[in-house]
Amino acid sequence: MIRFFTTLFIPLLCLVMVGCLGGDGEINIDTPPPISEAKRVTVVPFFADAGATEDVIKLSGRISVNLATRLELIFKDAEWIYDISNKVKPVDDKLTELGLTPEQVYADPALAAKLGQALEADMVIIGMVDNPKLDGRDYNQHLMKQGRQGGISGTSTYICTRLIAIGRTRVKVIDTSSGEMLFNNRVQSYLKYWYAYQTQQSEQQIFKSDMDRLADLGKHLPLRIAYELYPTGLKSEAEEKILLKPDIVLKGTGGFFEFN
Repeated sequence: MIRFFTTLFIPLLCLVMVGCLGGDGEINIDTPPPISEAKRVTVVPFFADAGATEDVIKLSGRISVNLATRLELIFKDAEWIYDISNKVKPVDDKLTELGLTPEQVYADPALAAKLGQALEADMVIIGMVDNPKLDGRDYNQHLMKQGRQGGISGTSTYICTRLIAIGRTRVKVIDTSSGEMLFNNRVQSYLKYWYAYQTQQSEQQIFKSDMDRLADLGKHLPLRIAYELYPTGLKSEAEEKILLKPDIVLKGTGGFFEFN
């Protein structure tokens, strides 16, 4: 009997542990931090995963600035300390003064608390951005455009292409006075772009560039992060979002084509 319960308990324990751990080995803490109680908050410049391109490095900085700006509008009574430009960079200047890097602050809550104390902040927010996934897929099924009455409109055949942009970041919030990790979780944005065009015009079709999709992630990820940090005070921001969809109805041999 003891062996039976041991055999049953160990796999269950492993499942619980896996559920608490992220794929990167971090222990997830998804309880929203008490940001509304803070009087002064530091947002450290987010940094990119190792080997990131210059565009992704710029994206990381854009995410932290947009996040700080978003939270500053919500919590107007608090003072927000974050880098705005190459000239106005109080956080980066303090990191240099302390001999620290964002990577060190991200990895060690004690160093995050040290930075926060030096800036007289109650909380420190920092994140690491993974290399985004920018991909696309052609749907070569031949589709016919439908008219207002649900019938075929014209004789042109259409095909579809879907582009995606997936951005992932791990965000941490540290209490300055205790060095306690208040929040530590992954946040993702999954953006989609649909195109429908006539087969004879496929070579003339203009798609969203990688730069444009990175810019969209720079806008959407901060919204997702802000919601995860303060879900009771913000409108839900869906992880998956279709940013572009044709305003036509297409039908193939399998029925109506769905842009999802």
